[in-house]
Amino acid sequence: MSLDESFAKPQWRYGLLAATVMLVGGCDEERSFVDLEELVQTVHRDTVPRVDPLPELPPMESVFYQADGVADPFAPSNVFGEGDVEAEPEPEPDPLTPDASRVAEALEKFPLDALQLVGTMQIDANAWALVSAPDGQIHRVIEGSYLGQNNGKVVAIDLDQSALEIEELLQGPTGRWEIRPTQLVLDH
Repeated sequence: MSLDESFAKPQWRYGLLAATVMLVGGCDEERSFVDLEELVQTVHRDTVPRVDPLPELPPMESVFYQADGVADPFAPSNVFGEGDVEAEPEPEPDPLTPDASRVAEALEKFPLDALQLVGTMQIDANAWALVSAPDGQIHRVIEGSYLGQNNGKVVAIDLDQSALEIEELLQGPTGRWEIRPTQLVLDH
């Protein structure tokens, strides 16, 4: 029996037709996930979570602390020893402490890195510098002027290098004031 003869028989045709109908029927658009969603909802609706009860704690015994007549554990004599306690001498005043009574200048409200040196010039024997602030204003600066938020004082105006020599006052790790020299240079 040849292959053509086997397909000629009606049994194979009907079987092939039935398989095709089943495959196409499985791809029907009316089938959706509605039945699956209903199943999930009914399963979750009927499920009650089980939570174990909290364990019982043993009763706590109250203790009252009475320190009458007992040595203070934080007294200097108990912490440092009897003879080792000496009054620390009062530190001498810091000579670099900024003058709190000095009226702040306009450029002291801006951080030093936000200021830009625009130019330097000399009129008669006086050196001047022009500094641009972030607010767009240009300010005239001389030696002794203050700028920046760290008590920066202009100590020199270098006309040759177009730079301002500045000394800022910062508190060091010991709480004492320290001088930090810095420069504001003209950007070319």
